[in-house]
Amino acid sequence: MNIDYTEYIGRQVRKTRKNQEPKPFKSGYKINTVKRIINHPILNIPAFTFEEDDSYVECRRCFMVNQYYEGIIIKKKI
Repeated sequence: MNIDYTEYIGRQVRKTRKNQEPKPFKSGYKINTVKRIINHPILNIPAFTFEEDDSYVECRRCFMVNQYYEGIIIKKKI
């Protein structure tokens, strides 16, 4: 199953599903904005890079934040 991750560029994502507490990114935020898609240097699969930090995360581990998710506008470091 091939997923077109290009629609995620410029959108906010989190690392876990709705009913779980989101894991923070390297930036300390629980929600980051996708900057681009790269090939994961170790796993050789698609990965996101982010505007908030210089990390990368496998695309399959991230979930797009929608308008109904609480706190999508307010970003707080933990």
